Amino acid sequence: MKQIITQHGWGLNKHFWDDYKVDFLNNNWHWQDNERGYFSKNNYQANWIKSDSKKEIRMTLCHSYGFHLMQKKTLKEATHIVLINSFNNFLPANSKRSFILRSLKRMETKIIKDTTKDMLKEFIHRSFMPNDINNSFKNIFYKSLESLNKTLLLNDLKQLYINRDFPVFLKKDCKIIFIKSENDLILDYESNKNFLDFLNRTLDRKPILIKLAQQGHCLNNLNLYEILLNTFNN
Repeated sequence: MKQIITQHGWGLNKHFWDDYKVDFLNNNWHWQDNERGYFSKNNYQANWIKSDSKKEIRMTLCHSYGFHLMQKKTLKEATHIVLINSFNNFLPANSKRSFILRSLKRMETKIIKDTTKDMLKEFIHRSFMPNDINNSFKNIFYKSLESLNKTLLLNDLKQLYINRDFPVFLKKDCKIIFIKSENDLILDYESNKNFLDFLNRTLDRKPILIKLAQQGHCLNNLNLYEILLNTFNN
């Protein structure tokens, strides 16, 4: 049995994955989306389906902050973990730290002052650069802005300030695919690199690094199924 559980990042929802899931479903993968509930009161955490298959694949797709939203139990039981523009600590230790911190504070102020919709539109636009926003996601996203859970958005945004210990709970033999966009305008290079360096130091299996040219923090116009299938076959 081939299973996938996804977790979208901050300011997004499960529809972020809609275009990507089609190829997997057409190739007999069982797909489940976690939903944080930024645009509704519906919070959902999927569980792996028990199977006796000897060639079972339990793969998580985590985008950005989604790695921290995914249940540890789900990650522990995964055979494959795909990290897309992910991080352990969002704030880097370099000279950009104070600049990024001020940016987060400005976003926080906009939520408090009830200008959340404009802030999120700007954030999503910047997340997809240098590409345009995925059209199907854009339509759903703009409709979703009418039912914002501002308290949850604000609380999770504040989690980005926290300095975390590295996630030692990961299985050392888990196969990790580390996807890095080369034009990411949201996640600092060092924050992303520090996470990859830790995984390289601590895991028995070194992560497979995939660099994506002309992709931003949110991916668009690429075949994720084909990319991951090629990784499995290597």
